[in-house]
Amino acid sequence: MNNLSTMMKDIEHYLSEKIIASARQCAKRLIRSLPDQSDISNNKVLLAYGGGKDSSYMVAWVRYIQGLLWQETGETFRLRISTNRHAGMNDQVMANIDRVYQALNIYDDDSVECLLIDGLLIRRFARHLLMPDSVRRQNRSDVLMNGHRFQADARSTFCNACNLSMVNSFGLAAHYDGGVDIIITGDSPEEQTAYLAWARHLARLFSAPEVEKGRGFSGFLQTLDGVAERYFSHIYGADNITPGHRITHQLTRDPLFFNIYQDTAYQAGEHWALLSEFMNFRFDELMFSFSESDCGNPTLMAHIRGLRAETLLQRSYGEGIREYVRFALGLMQQKDFPPHLIAEMAARYQNDDAIAVQRERATQFALDAFGLSTQQLICMIWSPFTAGGKHLDRYLSQQNISISADAIHALLRGEETPNLQLCSQLAQLSGLTFEQLRQCYRNPLVTSLLDRKPQDPLSRILRFDPHKAIIQVNNGVLQDTISEVISGR
Repeated sequence: MNNLSTMMKDIEHYLSEKIIASARQCAKRLIRSLPDQSDISNNKVLLAYGGGKDSSYMVAWVRYIQGLLWQETGETFRLRISTNRHAGMNDQVMANIDRVYQALNIYDDDSVECLLIDGLLIRRFARHLLMPDSVRRQNRSDVLMNGHRFQADARSTFCNACNLSMVNSFGLAAHYDGGVDIIITGDSPEEQTAYLAWARHLARLFSAPEVEKGRGFSGFLQTLDGVAERYFSHIYGADNITPGHRITHQLTRDPLFFNIYQDTAYQAGEHWALLSEFMNFRFDELMFSFSESDCGNPTLMAHIRGLRAETLLQRSYGEGIREYVRFALGLMQQKDFPPHLIAEMAARYQNDDAIAVQRERATQFALDAFGLSTQQLICMIWSPFTAGGKHLDRYLSQQNISISADAIHALLRGEETPNLQLCSQLAQLSGLTFEQLRQCYRNPLVTSLLDRKPQDPLSRILRFDPHKAIIQVNNGVLQDTISEVISGR
């Protein structure tokens, strides 16, 4: 345990007396919560780690508590840290996680295991582990299929499938290699209540099977498995759901939850030196983008808003970007981001030249992360094949695409034997396979329906998403001002 002792001495230079006192109180609460009081080292604790600034601080906090228990009792719990990776996280996230683990002397400590979850694949974390192509393909497919149903609404396109995948990673990590006793969370009581209400709300929307009360975390996972099954049936069709779209809920044992929210503060400004100096956390130009998580997708959300203004609404790319930036900076303020981080994000889009740089960066990231061209992003914005090709004629005309709309309708209705050349052209335009195009064609577009209450579950998810706003925008096609929903993170 010499490495743990060294880490404790080093980290305390960056902790105030108030924080240390609070950590000691948290350690006392945690030790009382451990199920095996006779042998503390027989308890296994799970902590999810996304690689962002807040979750990096949580790792440091829990690692410090692990050290406190060892100093005071001569033994400590075993810690499992799991990271759920997706295509929106680039190599710099892995680099940050690696630096955090090195600073906290985790790699050589037998009392800590670090897991990396790529879809259904669970491996010990290693800095240069490549993401499996199958995971990247699944993430790409999820973005496209959600985007073509929701007309590229930011949250629905990038977050719905990703959120369900994240929940599944909790189940996988909690079940792996004999399971865990406790899951540590930093969510406030209000956030925990909101999560439960969200799960119950989704279960009602999708008529998911009821789970008997008292089943704890595994019951929560089972509820969301029912939601996931029905959600992806709407998106892909019931016969096209992959195992990666389901949620693991049959756990080795049902863990308890332990909340550290009351003991620690998350405002990054209060532990900036700990993050930047001790743990060498670095804010990447792509991965730090409006969100508390390290993920490049918010940069794409802004980019798509710009492309939407430029193409669908026939305005300018910059106008669409500025709409998103105003909205997203407001979200950052609501989440108590340090002022200098908000200012840094604002500076990235401060004028036309800065916006042009960000546009190039987002274009390249779309290709690198998801294999999506600008042409395919624009196609997703129009969603021309969904709802029986409702927007097909306008899309073909506005984008100057010389393909017969009648031929596309006949192909997607199944009236003709698939024409390989036409299928290839549509795949290049959209990124979708022929079967995915047919699935979109058979199903309605999802909208927020500002003027009336939606009845289908997908539209209701969009309507009740909390991370959105209603804004007034100029529509260059109609030469008028209209109300629109903008969402993001």
